[in-house]
Amino acid sequence: IYDLLNHFNKLKDELIEPQSYIEYAAKIDGEEGLKLKEIARVYLQYQELLLKNNYMDFADLSFYANKLLAKRPSCLKKYQNKYKYILVDEFQDTNYAHFQLILKLKREHGNITVVGDDDQSIYKWRGASLSNILQFENHLKDAKNIVLTQNYRSGKNILKSAYDLIQNNNPDRLEV
Repeated sequence: IYDLLNHFNKLKDELIEPQSYIEYAAKIDGEEGLKLKEIARVYLQYQELLLKNNYMDFADLSFYANKLLAKRPSCLKKYQNKYKYILVDEFQDTNYAHFQLILKLKREHGNITVVGDDDQSIYKWRGASLSNILQFENHLKDAKNIVLTQNYRSGKNILKSAYDLIQNNNPDRLEV
């Protein structure tokens, strides 16, 4: 059951509606198609059960916030006006739904700052997408990239050890 719940959360992190998943599953043939159709029906039932009982899981928070802002322009405008400046810390740990929410909110004023470090991305298992950092400059053409090179928190021994460990991630690092 936990695997199913994790799968449903990932679908919501990608803003995939239950009905869209059912339509996708219908196009797949054979045993894989049968399995996907069953999972898609369970996803729909799970969402209906949550709503019927006035529940939301963690992924629903950004999933339904995106839906609301997409369907209600007056609501989107209200929050765009309310939040003229947006700061997102730990941007490397955001997922697709978070990124879409951020893009919707910043659209009016464009005043956004994100802070992220690909070497600290630890929530991939929870849907975090490093592609958000990679796509950020595509969505904000006038964005300025500032690389912080000084650390005021940790001593040289800790920084050297961390640096040596991080080098094991090469060449899959943005810095490289």
